[in-house]
Parts: sequence; structure tokens; C-alpha cells
Amino acid sequence: MSVHDAVHRGDVPPPIDLAGHMRELGRALLPAVIIAALVGAGVFYLRSELTDEQYAASVVAEIKPAQTLVPGDAFIEQMRAPFIELAKDRGVLDQVLGQVDSDLDAAELASSVELSPGTSPALLTVTVTTRSPELAADLARTMVSTMASTATANAIRDSQERTDEGQATLDAQQARVDALPADDPSRPASLSELADLRTRQSELQAAAGGDRLVVLSNPEQSTTPVSPKPVSEALVAALAVLIIAAELIVLLRGRLGRKPSRSWARRVSRRFGAHFDPAAGDTVPPAVASRIAALERGDRPAAMGARHAAPKGDSVIVALVGEGAVFEPTRGQDSTTGHRGATVEFGLTEQWWQLTDVGDVESVVVVVSRGGRDKKAATTALRRLEDFDIPVHLVLQNKNTARRVDETSQTIAPEGQSHAS
Repeated sequence: MSVHDAVHRGDVPPPIDLAGHMRELGRALLPAVIIAALVGAGVFYLRSELTDEQYAASVVAEIKPAQTLVPGDAFIEQMRAPFIELAKDRGVLDQVLGQVDSDLDAAELASSVELSPGTSPALLTVTVTTRSPELAADLARTMVSTMASTATANAIRDSQERTDEGQATLDAQQARVDALPADDPSRPASLSELADLRTRQSELQAAAGGDRLVVLSNPEQSTTPVSPKPVSEALVAALAVLIIAAELIVLLRGRLGRKPSRSWARRVSRRFGAHFDPAAGDTVPPAVASRIAALERGDRPAAMGARHAAPKGDSVIVALVGEGAVFEPTRGQDSTTGHRGATVEFGLTEQWWQLTDVGDVESVVVVVSRGGRDKKAATTALRRLEDFDIPVHLVLQNKNTARRVDETSQTIAPEGQSHAS
């Protein structure tokens, strides 16, 4: 099934010309580099001159559980969770700010504190980032001590409540046991339940202090700011802008302006199902040229000049030539007669189907020049050709190539005969 079938053309996915796109990006590299350099310089200036430096201080603390932990990630996270929540608690933050003169409010302090897991499950690293290394160190140490004291106080309060409730239950069970006769059959079960209550009560009393947070190490604080990093940030910004700018330049070159370009040619050829091979040069495709030569070797009329209709029943190849372009399908034509009866040439805007029997047309070659200003007319012609069940080839010529082909054709053609037929 041909991809040029008007019904099934849309079923064939368009090819992706990565090599051609990379070449277009290469052509857009210089302006993109200039834009990226300017943006990178701007980011460097803003981050180095107009942004306050931030310093970080870290304190490594160890969580000492009140009870033996069961191995597993869930239990480890349950051990850390209370302290992570305390770092956001308004009461803890207010206590820290009351002990350290920082000119910060609770919200600013909360945003500058970060808790992260240490190298072992019981370790917790508390990091504070602020405007000076000394202030960051004071805030980090005070934060750890305040979290530890608050956690202990909360654990004692909760444990006292549970201990009181357990003691009341224990006393009630003791009273029931004392009221039972010595030979009562239910006395052994009651005594066993009383023993269990005493064991649980002992465990509650042992865990009265809850998990404790103690400072394990207070490493020497670095005087190097952690933010901003003007060099690395400028490089990242420049790289991102370089990629975006290059892609936008390629896109704009293909969609804006009046002159045809390679990106435009690739886009419209995919859109309207035309053949376009940037790697094959800017001359007529070899397959078309060989077919023209085959047609010329047959029994053809003596000549078919440009702007003349093809005789009925003769297979022809139609050339639609744009501004500044030259159609030269065969370099090895007869230098005596200059016959090219297999082709007929029209302008992009001419209604060639009214002068040529569409049934005799084997293929259509649309030839445009990068120096022309008829991109819109070429796009219209390709859109119209999409409705015909005829293979279409798009050729994009450089300005110098078109001029060179024109001069060569004028030299070979006999005097008085047009170079394009």
C-alpha cells in the first residue's frame, strides 16, 4: 500500500529526521550560545551580588529508645516520627527563639530546620540553615536540646496517665482476689490475671521517661556558604537556556518568515506526505532523475517547452518551481537538441492540473530556493497536492546552487531554447 494513497496516507506515521534536526540545531547554536551566555551572566550577578549568603550547621543526635525495638523500617520510622513532629511544633520553636537571639519568627525557623536520617536507624541529623555559621550552630544545638526536653516531658506526662490507669485496674483486681475464698475454683485464674497486671504496670513505670534524644556529635561548622552557588547555578541556567533557545530558534525559523528553510521543509513534508531527503543534496532526487531519463529514451515528442501542456497519453513529471529555484533533472541531456520531453514545468501558483492531464502525471517535484520568498505559496501547493494520489518530491536549493545550475543549463542549451522545459 503506498503512503501516497489519499485514503491511507494518514495511517503511516511520519518519519523522524533526527539527523536533520541536529543539523538545524547546529545552525542555531551560535545565537543560542549568545542568549545562554547572557542569561548565565545575569543569573551569576543576581545570585552573587543580590542574594544573601546562607550557612548551615548540623548536629548528630542519637535516639535512645525506652523499650527494645522490633527490627523493621516501620518501627524505625515510629521512633523518629515524634522528633520530626517536634521540629515543627510551635511551642518548641518559640522556646528555641526565646533562648537564641536570631530575629527570626517561628515560620522562618521551621523552614530553616531540616531533619534527616543518620548513618544508622537510631541516628538523626538536625541541620539549620541561616545567615551566619555561628547563628546556625547555636540554633541547631538549642533545637536538639529543646526537642529532647520536650519529648521527655511529654513522655512522662503520657506515662503518668497510663500508670495511674494501670494502678487503678491493678487495685481493683487485687480487691477481687482478696474477696475470693481460698477454695474458690476461679481463684487461680484471678491470681494469674493479677500477675499479668503487675507485669504490665512494671513495664509502664520502666518506660516512664520515653525515648530520649541525646547529642552524639557536634562537628565543626563550615564557614563556606551553602547558598547561593552562583557558578553552578549560572551554568545550569545557561545550559537549560541553550537547549530551549536552540529549539525555539529552529521552530521559529521553520514557521516564521517568507524564505523556505530546512526545518520548514522537514515539517511540511511530514505534514503533507511529500518526500524530502536533506542528505541527498539540493538537486532532483536520483529516483526522479532516472525515471525522467527512462521516459526520454522512449518514443517521445521532439520537445515540450515550459508552460505547454503535455500531450494526452504521455507520462510526464510535473515540476513546480519557486522563486530563485532552477529545475534541472538530468545533467546528461542531449546537448544538440536539449530534449526533455518527460517533464513539464510550472510556477508554484499556476493551476497546472488545468493544462496537464492529471492521469498522465507520474510524480510532482516542488523545487524552492532558500533565497526565495515564496514559502507560503509552496506550503499551499503541497497542501493541494495532498489531495492527489501522486508521489510528491520536495527539493530545497541553496541560492548558490540554483545560480550555478542556471548558468550551466544556459551554457548547454542551444541558442534560442529555454533551459527549463
